[in-house]
Amino acid sequence: MSNWLFGISRGRPNPSHSPLWGSRDRLATFPHREGGTRSPLRFGEGLGEGSTTAAPKESSTLKSARLILVVALFVSVGCGVFRPLPTPTALPAPTSLPTLALTSRPIAATATLASFSTDPFELVSPDSLLAFTADLTAIQPYSGWRNSGTQGEQEALDYVASRLDEWQYLHSLGLELERQEFHVFMATEIWEAQVHLQVNGQMMRAPANGLRGDRDNIALALRFDSDGKLNDQARNPVTLDAAAVLIRTADELVNRPDSDMEGKIVFLDYAVIDRAVLGKAKAAENATNLLEKKPAGVVLVTQFSNKQGVSHGVFVGDVSVMNTQETEPAPPTLYARLEDLAVAGINTWSDLEHVQAAQMMWDADVFSPATSGNLIARIPGADPSRAIILGAHIDSPNSPGALDNGSGSAILLEIARILNETKIQPPTDLYLAWFGSEELGLYGSNHFAATHQELLDKTVAMLQIDALSYPLDGISARLELETWSYGKLGNPRLTWPNYLQKLAARQDISVTPANGYYAASDNGAFGGFDVPNANLIYLNNAEMELAGGIHNASHFHDPYDTIELAQKQSALFEQMARVALAAALYPADAAQLKVTPLPDRRAVFIASHTEAVHLAPTTFTELGMALAMEGFDVDMIPYGQPVTPDDLNDADIAIALPVLDYPNADGETLSLYDEAWSQEEIAAMENYVADGGLLVLTNTAFRFKYSSTLLDPNEDWSDMNALAGRFGIVYTEGKSNARSVNPEGDSPLTKGLGYLWLSGGSVPLTIESGQVLAQSGKIVLAAMVDHGQQGGQVLALADVAMMSYSGETANNLDFWRNLARYARR
Repeated sequence: MSNWLFGISRGRPNPSHSPLWGSRDRLATFPHREGGTRSPLRFGEGLGEGSTTAAPKESSTLKSARLILVVALFVSVGCGVFRPLPTPTALPAPTSLPTLALTSRPIAATATLASFSTDPFELVSPDSLLAFTADLTAIQPYSGWRNSGTQGEQEALDYVASRLDEWQYLHSLGLELERQEFHVFMATEIWEAQVHLQVNGQMMRAPANGLRGDRDNIALALRFDSDGKLNDQARNPVTLDAAAVLIRTADELVNRPDSDMEGKIVFLDYAVIDRAVLGKAKAAENATNLLEKKPAGVVLVTQFSNKQGVSHGVFVGDVSVMNTQETEPAPPTLYARLEDLAVAGINTWSDLEHVQAAQMMWDADVFSPATSGNLIARIPGADPSRAIILGAHIDSPNSPGALDNGSGSAILLEIARILNETKIQPPTDLYLAWFGSEELGLYGSNHFAATHQELLDKTVAMLQIDALSYPLDGISARLELETWSYGKLGNPRLTWPNYLQKLAARQDISVTPANGYYAASDNGAFGGFDVPNANLIYLNNAEMELAGGIHNASHFHDPYDTIELAQKQSALFEQMARVALAAALYPADAAQLKVTPLPDRRAVFIASHTEAVHLAPTTFTELGMALAMEGFDVDMIPYGQPVTPDDLNDADIAIALPVLDYPNADGETLSLYDEAWSQEEIAAMENYVADGGLLVLTNTAFRFKYSSTLLDPNEDWSDMNALAGRFGIVYTEGKSNARSVNPEGDSPLTKGLGYLWLSGGSVPLTIESGQVLAQSGKIVLAAMVDHGQQGGQVLALADVAMMSYSGETANNLDFWRNLARYARR
């Protein structure tokens, strides 16, 4: 589940032509990172409220799935963060799926759904879904599981590829697999994390896990690196032996003498710093109090609960308040489930009080940039001129990730299995996409959309499955189909969710279309390209917000997102798979789903040197929608693909996105690589304007996600001047902190505008001649410059966030609409 909304209301976020098949990445030039072997521990069965009462027992299928995969992974070799594009390796088949009796006759490989006499929905199997999920949750247990941008994530993609490789009918149709690799800004690889407890004079090992740390602040993230060195590939385990002390309450934390905790390993009830229960401010205050006591190490201990208002470990390994602490020194910090301590004879909090000493072992490395990946399966359909995309993210937020999002990943595999066994050819090309690093900020889907522009042009619709959930007691939930409608642009119809609702109703499955002006999950990457999309999820936004948010009201992003809870939800699991299968087998006509006119114009975004995936139409959703409503086909030149004259020759508007790569001075990684426009690219864009084109230049002093928070400085901001200087435009040193500006002058672009919203990270600009459209004091923030004899123009913007979504009330929607209409002139 996308978690860029942590700590805010889910419904109120804070203020090209490229090849159809194949990634344009340039990662093969990066050095290979050596890996190592790890010994995964099996996670505990107990999920009782305040005890070790076992959850429902696993079926023999699930037990076999776990055992076989754990043995296979015990000898697995680590993958690198910086590594060449891999050839997917076939893992041993880890699961024997249940034998399913097919009552239908075999049919020819060319048959379509219309000619198939048996209901394929009868073959959707909860046992099969749970077996796939069990395999996924057995990958790298207690060392990050399938954490974003890590070895575990890569192994999960390997696993999916190995299962797809088994299904011969799909191969006879021409199944194609594409493995993409791409950079994410930062990721943490947890090599090893364990705790030994001294009980009755004996040291016994118990499972534990490490914290991922901050996602975007290198200095804070390095507090969770065992040697504190960025991009250090060496294994540097830290071993700490000390007396142990248990802290259960905030009062105890404040009132106990410092000497009781200084130099000791503090076992802290996570409830004392649980931001989901206490709120961020109080939780952070308690965390500060803890670290000021100077413990030698910290083990955060969680306990299962399904009661509202009671801590159950939400965000413990991912975005807890420990991430924001700056107290020095930074003690080693791990977390453990109380239920898992039973292997050391600890069954209750009282038992934990009697632990005299402990040993912590911890080995983790932070990488910036790090490498993540996607796996895309294309199953050729009877009509290859149309396509349906089904997606799910493969990564999990430092927890077993059975619900979020092992469930969605398993559903995609189940669809492939059913098509193989029934020998059904999909009516249209079917793309099954397992996205990486959704939890870091939708990186995988953003990269996929950017690098599959021709595919998006023929895509009828996209459905993301993210995710099954297990709500707390007393909280009702429902299957929802979330989307971002064109309501602000005059058409609020939810065509694709409504269509899926009707398909589901045929199977007596109730789903509820839901509109929200935010990116719910990976489907959000497609809205800016006018692809009808939705996210299938089991929750109840309104009710869960009242209970403290969707994460606190269910088991998203906590250590109890397990196969046991997925098993309890097997009936809903099956329903979600049936809805997704219906989307694959009963595609609508595009005309039924589109609310925009047929495009007769073209807008192209140039991201050739913009590595930050969030500075593009994948995130500039309403800008893309505004263009589509005015009849534009929105295209994108992806990062790593140079822009050429052919890319621009039929463009009515071209938008040059900022030069920005991930290596930055703060991380001391500038030597890795650096981005800049080539002379050929500059000439192509200059000639485009000279021939009468409209070019928009953008810049930013900072990297950001979703325009809500400015992150690390963009040291590449001045590289835009190599292009801007051709038009008498210069971006200057410094930045403007202005968050809004009133437009000025008489221009069609500013007609009807009250103000323009800014991020506070604008790069001031100057012009030799032209019209200033907006300025703050003497700082020019937007200007229009004429160029050439054919009516060419350049719109220079000081802040690319002017194009980004910026909240319910403070957005630049009218500016975008004016720009789209002006480009049609």
